[in-house]
Amino acid sequence: MVIPEKTIKYLVLENHEGEINLTLEIVNVTKSFPGFTLGPINLKLQDNMIMVLIGPTGSGKSTLLNLIVGLTKPDKGSIYINDVDITNMPIESRRIGYFFQNPSLFPHSNVYENIVFGIRKGDRDNRKLQIKRLVESFGLSHLLDRNILGLSGGEMQKVSLARMLVTKPKIMLMDEPLVHLDTKTRVQLRKDLRRILKEEGVLGIYVTHFEDDVYALADTVSVLEKGIIKKSDTLKTMLTFPNNQSVSTSSISEFFQKDYNYLEGCVTESINGITTFKVGEHKFEILGDYPINSTVGVLIKPEDIILAVDFVHTSARNIIKTKVAAIDDANIKTGILNIHLVINNVSLVSRITQESKEHLKIIKGAYVYAIFKATAPHIVREEKSK
Repeated sequence: MVIPEKTIKYLVLENHEGEINLTLEIVNVTKSFPGFTLGPINLKLQDNMIMVLIGPTGSGKSTLLNLIVGLTKPDKGSIYINDVDITNMPIESRRIGYFFQNPSLFPHSNVYENIVFGIRKGDRDNRKLQIKRLVESFGLSHLLDRNILGLSGGEMQKVSLARMLVTKPKIMLMDEPLVHLDTKTRVQLRKDLRRILKEEGVLGIYVTHFEDDVYALADTVSVLEKGIIKKSDTLKTMLTFPNNQSVSTSSISEFFQKDYNYLEGCVTESINGITTFKVGEHKFEILGDYPINSTVGVLIKPEDIILAVDFVHTSARNIIKTKVAAIDDANIKTGILNIHLVINNVSLVSRITQESKEHLKIIKGAYVYAIFKATAPHIVREEKSK
C-alpha cells in the first residue's frame, strides 16, 4: 500500500554528530481517554538497545509510541532524551523515526528520491557514503531507479526504513511494521532490521503480537496490560522459567505459549557445515557456517526435544541433562503436556504425550536428558563480534 504524500507522518530529524550514549526516560507519564487510562508509565532505555513491547490489543502500546514521538501529549509526567525534557518539544525537533505497518512512500518518486527525501538537497553530496552504506545494507542498490509502485511489500518496507535511518534518528519507534509481509520476507527483514539498528547505533522500540518477533529482535521486553507496565526485563531473564509464568495468565505466560524454545550463545567452532555455540557452560550444535565469536540465536520447537531418563547413544548431536522444573497439564484433555526443563542458565520446554510421561515416569524434580538434532534449530539472530 502506498500512502498519499499529504498523509505521510514522516519526521525530518535534526542531526547531531559525535553522540555515543543515549538515554530515553519516561517518568510518571499518564494519558486518559474515555474508558481507558495509560499509565503511570516509567521506563528507562539506554544506548542502542531494542525493547520489544508486547501486550493485548487495546493495552495502550500505540498510545505510548505516540506520546514518545509527540503525536499525543501526556496529561501528566515527562519524557526525556539524554536528560533533556522533550515532553512539549515539536515533533520535528525530537529526532525520532516512526515506522508504521504500511510503508509511507511517495508514489510518484523513485526509490532513491524516497530514500533521500529527509536530507536537504545541499547536504546530499556530503552524505553520499552514508546513503550508499544504508542502500547496500538493505540490498536496494539495484532498485534505486525503480518506481515505488513496482516494488514488493518487503522492498517498500526496506525503502521506508532506509529513508528514516539516513536522517540519523536517535530513536526508532516501530508499530508492527512487518505484520503484513509473508513469512519468508518477515524472517529476513527482522534479521536486517536488528543488524542495521545496531550498526547505526539507534535505540529502538518495537511493538508486536508475534512471539518470533521478540526472539529475533529484543534486548529487553516490556509487557503492557490495561495501560500499565506489568513487567520489564531482559529477553534472557524474561524467558527463563519461572519468570515467563509469574506475571499473570493474561500476559507473558499466554504470549509465550512456548511454540518455540530460544537459545542464544557465542559461536566457538564452525567446521564442515556444523557450528558449535556456547550458552553458559553448555555447548550446542546447529547446521550452517557462522563466524567464530559471533552471537547466534535459534528457535527449537518443543516437539523436536526428545526426553530420555537414561543417557542414550543417538544420531542427535545435542544431549543435555536437565531437571524437570514443572509439568504444565493445561492441555491435558488433548493428551499433550509441556515439560519445563532447567539447567543452570538454560531453560527449555519439551512437548510430549501423557502416555510418554507415564512410561518414562517423569515427575517434577527428576533429572532427564533433553535430546535434539542439529537440524532442529533454525537461526533467527546472527550478530558479528564487537
